Formats: sequence, C-alpha cells, structure tokens
Amino acid sequence: METTHKEDAEIDRRIGSRVRTLRLRRGLGLRACAELCGRTEEWLRQVERGQQRLDKLSTLVTLAEVLGVRDIGLIVEDRLHGSTCTVTRTGGIQHKAVPEIRRAMSTPLCQPYEVDNVALEIDKVQSRLASAWSTWHGSTRPYTALGVVAPGLVRDALSLHKTARPSERIRTWSLLADVFQLTQRFMYCVGETEIAARAADRAMVSAEETGDPISIAIAAWTSTMAALGRDEIDEALDIAINAVRHLAPHRERSAAALSAWGSLQLFIAIASAKNGRVADAWRHWDLACGAAARLGPLHHDPLTMFGEPNVGIYAVAIDVETGRSAAAIDRANAVDVSAIPSSNRRAQHLLDVARGYLRRHDDDAAMAALRHSEVHSAETVVFSPIARQMIREMLSERRRPAPSLLDLAVRTRIIG
Repeated sequence: METTHKEDAEIDRRIGSRVRTLRLRRGLGLRACAELCGRTEEWLRQVERGQQRLDKLSTLVTLAEVLGVRDIGLIVEDRLHGSTCTVTRTGGIQHKAVPEIRRAMSTPLCQPYEVDNVALEIDKVQSRLASAWSTWHGSTRPYTALGVVAPGLVRDALSLHKTARPSERIRTWSLLADVFQLTQRFMYCVGETEIAARAADRAMVSAEETGDPISIAIAAWTSTMAALGRDEIDEALDIAINAVRHLAPHRERSAAALSAWGSLQLFIAIASAKNGRVADAWRHWDLACGAAARLGPLHHDPLTMFGEPNVGIYAVAIDVETGRSAAAIDRANAVDVSAIPSSNRRAQHLLDVARGYLRRHDDDAAMAALRHSEVHSAETVVFSPIARQMIREMLSERRRPAPSLLDLAVRTRIIG
C-alpha cells in the first residue's frame, strides 16, 4: 500500500509539472489560468505541485480547453494507461483514430495507387489484415491497435479494387468485405454506432458481390453487431435469422461455415435475451454449443472468436441479460478467463461479471471485476457505456467514494 501511495504521488507530480509546462507555453499566468478554469489560484498551484489530483472529467475538459490541448492524454497520460482520446467541440470524448478512418471511408479515391501486380498487393494487404486481428486479440490497447492501421487498410483496399481488372474483382470484393468488417469492429467498440453501421453495410455489399455464402454470413454477423450497438434488437434478429437460413445448406461443408453459423446463433441468443425471450435465447445457445463441440476445443475463429470458451461466456451474458445474476456469477466462477484468446473479449466478459455483482448489490466484487477487466484491456473499459453506467451508479450511491473508484472514474472519463 505504501508503494502504491508513493507511485500515485509521483504520478500526480508528473501531471502537475506537465500542466505548468503547458500553461507557460500558452503564456498564461497562474491567476489568469485559474480564473479561466473557474478555480482559485491556490487550487491551480496545488495541481502544479502534485498536491491536488485532477479527478473529474469536467475539470480536465475545461483545463484542456484553457491550455489549448485537444488530447487529454497530454495532461493525464500516466493515469489513462496510455489510452488517448480527444476533446470534441461539444466537450465529448472521441478516440483519436475516428476522424482519419471516417475520412478514409468518405473521401472519393480519384487517383488510385499504381501497382504492377494486383494479386501480389492483395496478398500483402491480407497479410496486414491478419496481423491487425492478431494484434487486436493480443494487445491491452486493442482499439488503438486497430485504429492505427485501419485508415491505411481502407485506402489500400479501395485503391486495389479500382485498379483491378474484372477477373480480379472477386478477390478485391472479398478484401473490401474483410477490411470493412475490421473497420466496423473498431467503430462499434469506440461507440461510433452510425459509422459502424455504414462500415457494416459496405461489408455486406462487398460480400454479396463475391457470392460466397461464408463471406455473406460473416458480413451478416457484422451487421448484426452494428444493429445491437444501436439497440435495434428486432433488426439484429432479422439479419441473423435470415443469415442462418441462408447458410444452413452449407454449414457442414467446412469448419469456417459451421463456425460462422455458430457465431450467428450466439447473436440470436443474446438478442433474444435482450428481448426477454429466455427460452429462445437458450435454444439458440444450445445450437451454438453443439457447433462449438463439433469444431473441437482448439477452434477459435479469428474474427468472431467463435469456439468453446466464447460460447461459455455467452451463457454468462444471457444470465445477466435475463436477470439471473446469481446464476451468472456461478457460471463466471467456472470460466477460465485465460482460455479466451482475445484481450477485448476477456474484458467484455468481465464487464458482464461486474454487472452481475452490481445487481446483487456487491459493489466491492463489481469493482474488482471492473479493475480485472481494465487489466486485460483498459480501452474496453474506457469506451464501454455499460462500464460507465456501472461506475456512475456506484458513485451516486456513495457519499464518499473510495479513491480507487474515483481513479477508475477518471480513467473511464466519467463526469463526476
């Protein structure tokens, strides 16, 4: 505990020094800067000495604006675990990669890149795509991992498609579907639901041009995720159920087909649970469970994460969604989190565990699950509306929140 306290004090001193440097660079005196922040001169002096913690997002947003800083991470990067966000004109929070990806998706490609060998360039982009997914699953900063590479992948895939001869278009359509699926995942995870929907639509159009049932099914899975992100549950069910019917004749022809079919069944299960259709939720979960068993314990789909561990954590999510918190906690205790080969998926599962504990009014256990989730992926917690809602709830119920809860509220951009 003493070591942790010393480390926190050192972090506060570094942050204070950074604030002072930014203030001086801005040409502001101590009093003027404090007045612009709506604070006293003594408060700002203590901040710069590391004696006053910056523990409210509203304060950070105001201070960033006064100091002319759009990236909050420049001020408190030590406490944000390296996750970077930007202050928008309305005071909102946006992942730094969003504007560039939006431009890559929206800007007409008037002058495609010149390439000598389109097939070879397609192989190179596919290799980069595979590397991006691998990094996504293994990184504790998965959103940044995708955000860094997504704009270039979108531009290069679109350019190759414009350059390709008609005989090469099936491959470029397939590549575009894969790239837009990656883009949708990023936008969905950082809360940009409308852009996520656009990316999902473009993935579906591209997949349909290939005529490949598995590619179409995976694009439908992506579209279902986008609909769930907008809380359009009936739309999500329609997309997934129709895709399952389309894929049914092909599901036993390959592991990829059965995996896609099982992934769609899990989305139908969770959407049914959200709609209060408990029996339907478990019926579709059973179908997914059977598919995972046939594929074997070593199967993990690199895009959907379909496999036995993922099916297991969906059972926890269904219990949480249907109000069976005690059952969810019991199931979670039997889950080997380390068997889930994705940092983001592990973090999301632990958020469901936290929800279960919170509904049982066990705030300490919920807090432990949130912090455990943050260890696996700090960015998943930062951008999760569910995590923010839970933290707000715990803050509102406590007259004097614990320092650990306040620290977590800062890292997840809660306005306290």
